[in-house]
Amino acid sequence: MSEAHAKLRQMTIESTALVLSERLDALAAALQAAGVSPEQSASLLASAAAATMHALTLDALLEKQSRPAAAPDRRAAATSFGTALVPLAA
Repeated sequence: MSEAHAKLRQMTIESTALVLSERLDALAAALQAAGVSPEQSASLLASAAAATMHALTLDALLEKQSRPAAAPDRRAAATSFGTALVPLAA
């Protein structure tokens, strides 16, 4: 994925988070305007907030999954464990 595409995707995720946050605020205002009890409102808003977090988490996981995995650097991995790579005999 190009750097520009990655930046655009990050902006999309942030935009989604902002829209969902605004919708939660609108739901809170609508519940209050409708005279829904504070207990019911709290329960509904908690469910909506949890659903929002699940949606954003899923979006982030799908984004991470769609990125090509970089090939692991065997030398860096070996030296991080304090071992040297030994070539296998043919």
